[in-house]
Amino acid sequence: MLKKKIIFMPALITGLLFILAITVHGEDQKEKQTTPITISTVKSQTILITEESVGRIEARFAPLVSAEETGLIVEIFAETGRHVVAGDMLVQIDNQAYCLAEDARKAEVQRLEALIANQKKTVERYRNLLAKKSIPQDRMDTADMNLAALKVQLDAANAGLADATRRKGKTQCVAPISGWIEKRFVTTGDFVNTGKPLFKITSDENLRIVLPFPESVASKFKKGQKVLLNTPTTPDIPVESTISKIRPSVNVSNRAVEIIVDIDNPGSWRPGASINGTVIINEQPDTNMVPDKSVIRRPAGDVVYVIDQNIARERKVITGLRIDDFLEIVNGLSKGDVIAVYGANYLTDNALVQVQENN
Repeated sequence: MLKKKIIFMPALITGLLFILAITVHGEDQKEKQTTPITISTVKSQTILITEESVGRIEARFAPLVSAEETGLIVEIFAETGRHVVAGDMLVQIDNQAYCLAEDARKAEVQRLEALIANQKKTVERYRNLLAKKSIPQDRMDTADMNLAALKVQLDAANAGLADATRRKGKTQCVAPISGWIEKRFVTTGDFVNTGKPLFKITSDENLRIVLPFPESVASKFKKGQKVLLNTPTTPDIPVESTISKIRPSVNVSNRAVEIIVDIDNPGSWRPGASINGTVIINEQPDTNMVPDKSVIRRPAGDVVYVIDQNIARERKVITGLRIDDFLEIVNGLSKGDVIAVYGANYLTDNALVQVQENN
């Protein structure tokens, strides 16, 4: 029996040593296990606080051309879709009656000019006779008064002639601005009264951008703030401008506050098109930004893993703004810190890592 115990003890000790060796080897292997990750560097940059909107393009000048005199339309010179230059003839209204009225005014002016010339001779003759005391003073005074009255009548006649000439000219309706004929409201043979709409002209040289924003952000805007614009019709022509004005009332149909930006047409922008507008509310310099995938939500809050000699050090952070795929770090990191990005969600504090190249 003693012999059996002696034989059994070495075997037991050998087994225990074997199990201990396996356990130590497993722990060593576990301690050497690493997690593959990609890394990034905390960058400090200036970020833009913005508000975005989809608005519309309007013509800054789109006058409704109306008849300024009454008459029959005898000729039309413009059609819808035609480009006109300021001063181009659009419509001719029958001007025969206006020509006759002008001629009558001219004749009245000529008559008064003749009377004045004759009265001047009379005044000069009476002055000579008065000097010789051949006529009384009151006759001289009457002659001077008649001459003055004729001059006043001539002034009135000239004003009437100018008005008649003006009214005759208004029978030729011309384009007040350069632009495109958007709509024609009359045709040859129509009888029009003063104020009757004839054409609508839209100018595409000067444009007005209207950007609606929710009323909740109205207090953020002020005149002069920078605005970045681009339209889907010509996305390769961006425009930078500033807020020209802010409409004082909220649009009752959509409860939006409207921002107005007046610009010169940069190329082929057309009134009525949609437009994307970004208003820069503020510029925030020296802001630490990290990829959003590097920020991990843990029970204790948001953390980021800073890599130090292939060891992940857990840092609690406070995040701020999100811009595209990046987050602002308000507190917890410094510029230049190397952090884990892909694979960070598998890490724990002081974990070993293996840095891989970004794909």
